[in-house]
Amino acid sequence: MDGETASLGDEQIAGSRAAAGGGTDTTGKHRILAELKRVEQESRFLEEELEELDKTENVSTICDELLKFMEARPDPLLSVRKQHYAKPIFIGE
Repeated sequence: MDGETASLGDEQIAGSRAAAGGGTDTTGKHRILAELKRVEQESRFLEEELEELDKTENVSTICDELLKFMEARPDPLLSVRKQHYAKPIFIGE
């Protein structure tokens, strides 16, 4: 990554010399350099995200533990008593 950054600086210096010395079009170079800088920033961001993911525990393990914990406890809002329902009567039997 450092080598790429150094070459980026070299290209910027070369582009400014060319612009000062003659009528060459540096707009394309500037566009390419801006795109390269954006890609480098995105690459750094993704590397940081990967480092954060490496630091976190395995999410599926945590979910399994939470599920077991939740299933072991009864829901306080649901009744524990069995409800007795009358057998439905159908007309015409």
